[in-house]
Amino acid sequence: MAEDSSEQVKYLHGDLDLHIIEARSLPNMDLVTEHLRRCFTACDACRTTDTKDSGGSSRRHERKLHHRRNIITSDPYVTVMAPQTTLARTRVLPNSQNPRWNERFYIPLAHPMAFLDIRVKDDDMLGAETIGKVKIPAERIASGEIISEWFPIINSSGKPPKPDSALLLEMKFTHCDKNPLYKHGIAGDPLHRGVRNTYFPLRKGCSVKLYQDAHISDDVKMPEIKLDDGHVREHGKCWEDICYAISEAHHLIYIVGWSVYHKIKLIREPTRPLPRGGDLTLGELLKYKSQEGVRVLLLLWDDKTSHDKFFINTVWIGMMLLIILGVTSYLIPFFVLV
Repeated sequence: MAEDSSEQVKYLHGDLDLHIIEARSLPNMDLVTEHLRRCFTACDACRTTDTKDSGGSSRRHERKLHHRRNIITSDPYVTVMAPQTTLARTRVLPNSQNPRWNERFYIPLAHPMAFLDIRVKDDDMLGAETIGKVKIPAERIASGEIISEWFPIINSSGKPPKPDSALLLEMKFTHCDKNPLYKHGIAGDPLHRGVRNTYFPLRKGCSVKLYQDAHISDDVKMPEIKLDDGHVREHGKCWEDICYAISEAHHLIYIVGWSVYHKIKLIREPTRPLPRGGDLTLGELLKYKSQEGVRVLLLLWDDKTSHDKFFINTVWIGMMLLIILGVTSYLIPFFVLV
């Protein structure tokens, strides 16, 4: 669908409170499956004879309801898009042409756009197919009004995919100038709650440590970085610190990453005595800690190259990329709580 160049590009800088409620009258995107279903339904109808007994009409009604309940149709979900960026996504609701997600998102925006692009998609084994779009002018969003209405869904040909196809949305945009957290910063928050609306709440005792690289050999001379009070920053060794943190964990290990290659060894060139289990691969170390009673959690990105569908094994692609990550010493993101 072509963009309307007459619409003014607006820089939205603030927070969008978006409530994706439901959709109605979505088309059936699983047409092949639907045709097969109709074929089998027609064959079944030819074989079925109406009974003369008094309960016959009741049984026919039950069969109709059974067929309706088992119709294979679209598996819709919604994505919220800024230019070249996905801001939010709902869960997939299988086999529904009138899905009700009822999901709320708090989206920080700092994007120039003419429209907020909201897409209704059909989840499929071979990839998602766009059912249609809802485009809300950025100028209307920037006004800060409460928007609550049914928006027509428009497909790539500029028409609704089905009569009355629509998406029910509620939203309100708050400019950063009206948000005290943006004015005074997180440190100025009188409630000291840190960054709001995050998955994990603010906890005591947390810290952040910066590294030049995932691994630095002792032969590499790093530049001095002077700190307050005349101190000089000591360059750490990221892989070693991660290994020690995992080895010394007592309660919880939580690893987040685009991918995690379990055969990698964290310590390449030991510069201090190895911790307990420090000579193990990452996978073996995590199993070892799990056997100790530590809770081990992993959150991995659902990468398209890490699936096995239609007898085509694509896992090796993801594994190859992971090996490249290991060789070039890029850091896979880790969060370790002890």
